[in-house]
Amino acid sequence: MSQTKYLSQSSVQDFLSARKRSSTLIAIGVMLCIFSPITLLILISLTRLDILTSSINFATGIGVIVLILLVAAAVALFIAGNHWLKVHENFEYEECNLSEETKEQVLKLSREYENQHLVLKIIGITFCILSAISLMTGSLFIGSLSNSRIDDLMTGLSTATIFLVGIGVFFLVKTNIARDSFNIILQIEDYTTEKKASKKIIEK
Repeated sequence: MSQTKYLSQSSVQDFLSARKRSSTLIAIGVMLCIFSPITLLILISLTRLDILTSSINFATGIGVIVLILLVAAAVALFIAGNHWLKVHENFEYEECNLSEETKEQVLKLSREYENQHLVLKIIGITFCILSAISLMTGSLFIGSLSNSRIDDLMTGLSTATIFLVGIGVFFLVKTNIARDSFNIILQIEDYTTEKKASKKIIEK
Protein backbone atom coordinates (compact mmCIF):
# COMPACT_ATOMS: atom_id res chain seq x y z
CA MET A 1 0.00 0.00 0.00
CA SER A 2 1.53 3.31 -1.16
CA GLN A 3 2.09 5.99 1.41
CA THR A 4 0.72 9.46 0.70
CA LYS A 5 3.50 11.93 -0.02
CA TYR A 6 2.86 15.31 1.59
CA LEU A 7 4.28 18.63 0.49
CA SER A 8 6.87 19.98 2.88
CA GLN A 9 6.22 23.25 4.69
CA SER A 10 9.34 24.75 3.16
CA SER A 11 8.25 23.98 -0.41
CA VAL A 12 4.80 25.44 0.25
CA GLN A 13 6.34 28.58 1.75
CA ASP A 14 8.74 28.90 -1.20
CA PHE A 15 5.82 28.61 -3.60
CA LEU A 16 3.73 31.26 -1.82
CA SER A 17 6.68 33.65 -1.48
CA ALA A 18 7.66 33.25 -5.13
CA ARG A 19 4.08 33.83 -6.32
CA LYS A 20 3.81 36.93 -4.14
CA ARG A 21 7.01 38.34 -5.64
CA SER A 22 5.84 37.42 -9.12
CA SER A 23 2.45 39.09 -8.60
CA THR A 24 4.12 42.45 -7.98
CA LEU A 25 6.46 42.19 -10.97
CA ILE A 26 3.74 41.11 -13.38
CA ALA A 27 1.26 43.68 -12.09
CA ILE A 28 3.80 46.49 -12.56
CA GLY A 29 4.58 45.17 -16.05
CA VAL A 30 0.91 45.21 -17.04
CA MET A 31 0.53 48.72 -15.62
CA LEU A 32 3.54 49.98 -17.60
CA CYS A 33 2.09 48.53 -20.81
CA ILE A 34 -1.15 50.40 -20.15
CA PHE A 35 0.77 53.59 -19.30
CA SER A 36 3.03 53.35 -22.38
CA PRO A 37 0.96 55.53 -24.78
CA ILE A 38 0.20 58.26 -22.21
CA THR A 39 3.21 60.48 -23.00
CA LEU A 40 2.56 60.16 -26.74
CA LEU A 41 -1.10 61.16 -26.39
CA ILE A 42 -0.35 64.07 -24.04
CA LEU A 43 2.32 65.54 -26.32
CA ILE A 44 0.11 65.19 -29.39
CA SER A 45 -2.79 66.82 -27.59
CA LEU A 46 -0.74 69.72 -26.19
CA THR A 47 0.90 70.34 -29.56
CA ARG A 48 -2.37 70.42 -31.48
CA LEU A 49 -3.92 72.68 -28.84
CA ASP A 50 -0.94 75.06 -29.36
CA ILE A 51 0.09 74.74 -25.73
CA LEU A 52 3.44 73.34 -26.88
CA THR A 53 5.36 75.06 -29.66
CA SER A 54 7.22 71.96 -30.87
CA SER A 55 6.25 70.29 -34.14
CA ILE A 56 3.87 67.35 -34.17
CA ASN A 57 6.65 65.12 -35.56
CA PHE A 58 8.94 66.00 -32.65
CA ALA A 59 6.18 65.39 -30.11
CA THR A 60 5.31 62.07 -31.75
CA GLY A 61 8.96 61.01 -31.80
CA ILE A 62 9.43 61.70 -28.08
CA GLY A 63 6.15 59.95 -27.28
CA VAL A 64 7.08 56.84 -29.25
CA ILE A 65 10.50 56.67 -27.57
CA VAL A 66 8.89 56.77 -24.12
CA LEU A 67 6.35 54.15 -25.24
CA ILE A 68 9.11 51.78 -26.37
CA LEU A 69 11.07 52.30 -23.13
CA LEU A 70 8.02 51.51 -20.99
CA VAL A 71 7.17 48.40 -23.02
CA ALA A 72 10.80 47.23 -22.80
CA ALA A 73 10.73 47.67 -19.02
CA ALA A 74 7.41 45.81 -18.86
CA VAL A 75 8.80 42.88 -20.86
CA ALA A 76 11.78 42.69 -18.49
CA LEU A 77 9.38 42.56 -15.54
CA PHE A 78 7.30 39.85 -17.24
CA ILE A 79 10.41 37.71 -17.74
CA ALA A 80 11.43 38.19 -14.11
CA GLY A 81 7.89 37.50 -12.90
CA ASN A 82 7.66 34.37 -15.01
CA HIS A 83 10.92 33.16 -13.46
CA TRP A 84 9.33 33.25 -10.00
CA LEU A 85 6.14 31.64 -11.29
CA LYS A 86 8.21 28.60 -12.22
CA VAL A 87 9.09 27.92 -8.57
CA HIS A 88 7.18 24.69 -7.90
CA GLU A 89 4.95 25.44 -10.91
CA ASN A 90 3.96 21.76 -10.88
CA PHE A 91 1.69 22.57 -7.91
CA GLU A 92 -0.60 24.31 -10.41
CA TYR A 93 -1.19 21.10 -12.35
CA GLU A 94 -0.61 18.28 -9.88
CA GLU A 95 -2.37 17.18 -6.72
CA CYS A 96 -1.15 18.92 -3.57
CA ASN A 97 -1.31 16.68 -0.53
CA LEU A 98 -0.92 18.58 2.72
CA SER A 99 -0.44 17.36 6.24
CA GLU A 100 -3.02 18.65 8.73
CA GLU A 101 -0.49 21.02 10.25
CA THR A 102 0.56 22.49 6.90
CA LYS A 103 -3.04 22.77 5.73
CA GLU A 104 -4.01 24.68 8.86
CA GLN A 105 -1.11 27.08 8.34
CA VAL A 106 -2.07 27.72 4.70
CA LEU A 107 -5.74 28.16 5.66
CA LYS A 108 -4.72 30.68 8.31
CA LEU A 109 -2.62 32.65 5.81
CA SER A 110 -5.45 32.47 3.28
CA ARG A 111 -8.00 33.83 5.75
CA GLU A 112 -5.61 36.60 6.79
CA TYR A 113 -5.10 37.60 3.15
CA GLU A 114 -8.82 37.57 2.35
CA ASN A 115 -9.40 41.02 3.86
CA GLN A 116 -6.44 42.47 1.97
CA HIS A 117 -7.70 40.82 -1.23
CA LEU A 118 -11.11 42.41 -0.76
CA VAL A 119 -9.61 45.87 -0.17
CA LEU A 120 -7.28 45.64 -3.20
CA LYS A 121 -10.12 44.33 -5.36
CA ILE A 122 -12.38 47.23 -4.31
CA ILE A 123 -9.59 49.75 -4.98
CA GLY A 124 -8.89 48.25 -8.42
CA ILE A 125 -12.53 48.22 -9.51
CA THR A 126 -13.09 51.74 -8.13
CA PHE A 127 -10.19 53.16 -10.14
CA CYS A 128 -11.51 51.50 -13.31
CA ILE A 129 -14.96 53.01 -12.75
CA LEU A 130 -13.55 56.47 -11.94
CA SER A 131 -11.53 56.37 -15.18
CA ALA A 132 -14.66 57.35 -17.13
CA ILE A 133 -14.88 60.74 -15.39
CA SER A 134 -12.10 62.36 -17.44
CA LEU A 135 -13.80 61.48 -20.73
CA MET A 136 -17.15 62.70 -19.42
CA THR A 137 -15.45 65.97 -18.50
CA GLY A 138 -14.55 66.53 -22.14
CA SER A 139 -18.23 66.51 -23.09
CA LEU A 140 -18.68 69.73 -21.07
CA PHE A 141 -16.68 71.62 -23.72
CA ILE A 142 -18.58 70.37 -26.77
CA GLY A 143 -20.53 73.61 -27.14
CA SER A 144 -17.54 75.93 -26.78
CA LEU A 145 -14.93 74.22 -28.97
CA SER A 146 -14.87 73.16 -32.61
CA ASN A 147 -14.97 69.48 -33.51
CA SER A 148 -11.22 69.34 -34.20
CA ARG A 149 -10.43 71.06 -30.90
CA ILE A 150 -12.73 68.67 -29.05
CA ASP A 151 -10.88 65.73 -30.61
CA ASP A 152 -7.54 67.17 -29.53
CA LEU A 153 -8.85 67.82 -26.01
CA MET A 154 -10.32 64.33 -25.74
CA THR A 155 -6.99 62.86 -26.81
CA GLY A 156 -5.36 64.54 -23.83
CA LEU A 157 -8.17 63.67 -21.42
CA SER A 158 -8.02 60.03 -22.48
CA THR A 159 -4.60 59.82 -20.84
CA ALA A 160 -6.22 60.34 -17.44
CA THR A 161 -8.56 57.46 -18.23
CA ILE A 162 -5.63 55.25 -19.23
CA PHE A 163 -3.73 56.24 -16.09
CA LEU A 164 -6.61 55.37 -13.75
CA VAL A 165 -7.28 52.10 -15.57
CA GLY A 166 -3.58 51.20 -15.27
CA ILE A 167 -3.65 51.72 -11.51
CA GLY A 168 -6.87 49.75 -11.17
CA VAL A 169 -5.54 46.85 -13.22
CA PHE A 170 -2.33 46.82 -11.16
CA PHE A 171 -4.26 46.13 -7.96
CA LEU A 172 -6.51 43.53 -9.61
CA VAL A 173 -3.67 41.58 -11.23
CA LYS A 174 -1.50 41.66 -8.11
CA THR A 175 -4.19 40.46 -5.71
CA ASN A 176 -5.64 37.81 -8.04
CA ILE A 177 -2.25 36.17 -8.58
CA ALA A 178 -1.58 36.20 -4.84
CA ARG A 179 -5.01 34.81 -3.99
CA ASP A 180 -4.74 32.07 -6.62
CA SER A 181 -1.59 30.89 -4.85
CA PHE A 182 -3.65 29.82 -1.83
CA ASN A 183 -6.32 28.27 -4.06
CA ILE A 184 -3.68 26.21 -5.87
CA ILE A 185 -2.26 24.78 -2.64
CA LEU A 186 -5.67 24.23 -1.02
CA GLN A 187 -7.13 22.93 -4.32
CA ILE A 188 -10.31 25.00 -4.26
CA GLU A 189 -12.34 27.13 -6.71
CA ASP A 190 -10.56 27.04 -10.11
CA TYR A 191 -7.88 24.66 -8.85
CA THR A 192 -9.67 21.52 -7.71
CA THR A 193 -7.99 18.22 -8.48
CA GLU A 194 -10.21 17.70 -11.53
CA LYS A 195 -9.62 21.19 -12.91
CA LYS A 196 -5.87 20.87 -12.39
CA ALA A 197 -5.86 17.68 -14.46
CA SER A 198 -7.88 19.37 -17.20
CA LYS A 199 -5.59 22.39 -17.18
CA LYS A 200 -2.54 20.17 -17.58
CA ILE A 201 -4.07 18.58 -20.67
CA ILE A 202 -5.05 21.97 -22.13
CA GLU A 203 -1.56 23.37 -21.53
CA LYS A 204 -0.04 20.47 -23.48
